Amino acid sequence: MMLAWPVGAVWETGRYLRRTPEADRPARLMGWALRAGHMLALALVDNVPPRSYVAYRLHVPHRRFRIGASFYGQEVQLLTSLLNRLNGAVEGDVQDKARFADLCHTRGLPCIPTLAVFQEESQSIPSMPFLPGAPDIWVKDLAGYQGSGAARWVREGDAYRHAWQGDLCSLSELVEQWRRHSCIIQPCLGNHPSLEALSDGSLAVFRVITGIDRAGHVVVVDALAQFPCGGWGEQQIFAGVGAAGDILSPHLWGLHPVTQHPDTGANLVGVKVPFWPEALNLVVRAHGEVPEFSRFVFLGWDVALTAQGALLIETNAGWGGLNHQLGEGIPLGLTALPGIALDHLEGHAPCG
Repeated sequence: MMLAWPVGAVWETGRYLRRTPEADRPARLMGWALRAGHMLALALVDNVPPRSYVAYRLHVPHRRFRIGASFYGQEVQLLTSLLNRLNGAVEGDVQDKARFADLCHTRGLPCIPTLAVFQEESQSIPSMPFLPGAPDIWVKDLAGYQGSGAARWVREGDAYRHAWQGDLCSLSELVEQWRRHSCIIQPCLGNHPSLEALSDGSLAVFRVITGIDRAGHVVVVDALAQFPCGGWGEQQIFAGVGAAGDILSPHLWGLHPVTQHPDTGANLVGVKVPFWPEALNLVVRAHGEVPEFSRFVFLGWDVALTAQGALLIETNAGWGGLNHQLGEGIPLGLTALPGIALDHLEGHAPCG
């Protein structure tokens, strides 16, 4: 692995030099050479991935403080996995979408309704045989990662059409298809009216990271908006969300700064997110009040903002770090994350 890394670093440096956004490209050949040397040196000496170098715009002198303040690669995942294991967290409490929904309902936390659950070739929810009837249905793997198994089905008469692939299935065919997979069926939500122009028609998702210290105090570490564009999951715009709920530094696929939504032309920067205080209060309550969630030191909550208010979609033990440190967002090393992590590590350290 150590021997292969220098070769990989050279390869990744060349790859991401080519992907540098137009506005950040050097004007002369010498500029390219200096940029490549700096990028490669950071990759080899400080383990800064070339992708992060480009995304965080580390070629800009006043932004180089981020080199020591940011988390890179798998650092967040390794840290959170260790802390969660020390705290006795059970992965299935958040990874199993039906389990998550049940825990939320038990505590009276608003979340997306569950229409049906299929597991091990049988239907576990509801108790009666299920036939879909909602005009718009969302399906995803029961315990998947990064949207695995996600599909949207739109009602057409007595059948449903796959919103992305165009396949048409009868009600019984669709249920049989779901039965062969472990999946959860939910109604497809609509965005709050003020967010409709910031999406291609799909649901905008707000990822809020919370941390809990050993005393049980929950704080918001960071927040991120994800605006779909290009049609049915083709692309994503990532943007920070300020404490007051304003959209900051939107980037297409995390690399290319944008100020308007590519599909609608709507302005992105400075837009006020509806129900933002309520959304933050909801995730703080969920992390602090549900014992199964409180065992996780950090969680990444996906929240939907509809005309009726904020709803929990799911939560994630592995939430990554790259997109949370883009644009003018604060590097995770300057948030509450290191202090909370250190609090737990010191609490588990042997005496003496």
